[in-house]
Amino acid sequence: MVKKFVFLAGAGVGYLVGSKGGREKLMQLWNDPKVQETVSHGTDWAKEKAPGLQDKVTGAAKDAASKVTGSGSSSSTESGSSTSTGSSAAGSTGTNGSYTSGGEQKMTPAEPQPEA
Repeated sequence: MVKKFVFLAGAGVGYLVGSKGGREKLMQLWNDPKVQETVSHGTDWAKEKAPGLQDKVTGAAKDAASKVTGSGSSSSTESGSSTSTGSSAAGSTGTNGSYTSGGEQKMTPAEPQPEA
């Protein structure tokens, strides 16, 4: 049932956007005072909620960044430092071309397999 509704909604939107008659009907609908009042109300609501949403998104991004870097605070100097093996928290290429994911354990690059 939901798939049928989504299909019909998509077909309706396609008609409105794709055909000349549909675009004319869309412009008539857009110029309706009730639609403009609803758009104005939605715009005001979004402007009212945007500062709080921005703070939430910024906090979530900082939390995610601290989890990725593996520390409580994210700073640009932490990701730039590396040990003598060339490893970092995000993973990097060592001096011999091997990839590491932190620590002292090395992983060798994959060798091509001979064809049988």
